[in-house]
Amino acid sequence: MQYCSHCQVRVRGNKKDCPLCGNILPGDDGACGQQEIYPVVPPFYERHLALRIMIFASVVALVVSFVVYALFPSSINWPVFALFGLISMWLSLIIVIKKRHHITKNIMWQVTILSFLSVVWDWGTGWRGWSLDFVVPILFVSAMFVLYVTAKIMKLRARDYITYFLLDGLLGIIPVIFLLFDWIHVLYPSVISVAVSIIFLSAILIFQGENIKAELAKRMHI
Repeated sequence: MQYCSHCQVRVRGNKKDCPLCGNILPGDDGACGQQEIYPVVPPFYERHLALRIMIFASVVALVVSFVVYALFPSSINWPVFALFGLISMWLSLIIVIKKRHHITKNIMWQVTILSFLSVVWDWGTGWRGWSLDFVVPILFVSAMFVLYVTAKIMKLRARDYITYFLLDGLLGIIPVIFLLFDWIHVLYPSVISVAVSIIFLSAILIFQGENIKAELAKRMHI
């Protein structure tokens, strides 16, 4: 049985880190042969029919797009758009499935992935700047409200969302870089994002200061 020196608890099974604080466990000579507490259940998506149908539909859509393009050529390479569209959809869907048990982390991953994909799409289609003008700042602001509403509806504990609140608040300030370097043509989405983020962070620090200290102490092992 392994021992977490930070939490001062013993951990059963073959875990590599402490389930309470995430501290890496030093290992134990007898740990490798221990039986897991709970039986290993294969993820539901490995056997879900809807997922298999989506994979099949994606393959069909990609093949049909290339066939249509070969029979009816055009100046726009639509199969490439279809390919990158499917990659974007599956990338987002994989994150949703992988992080399905942690809704706040899932939201933050979606914001990050969608922001990145919007910039890639904007760049790949001739760079008109719509990703930085609208998509990225709107995603940051939307995520703040979605995180707050989700935390209230699901009655999450502060430790389950406080880190992601802070992270999203800091991300929302990034559009100030767009303003300083004159990378955008439309100002108000970025201005709103920065303003809302500052207010959001102020509210967190003022009303959740103690929870932030406790969470940082736990994660940093202070």
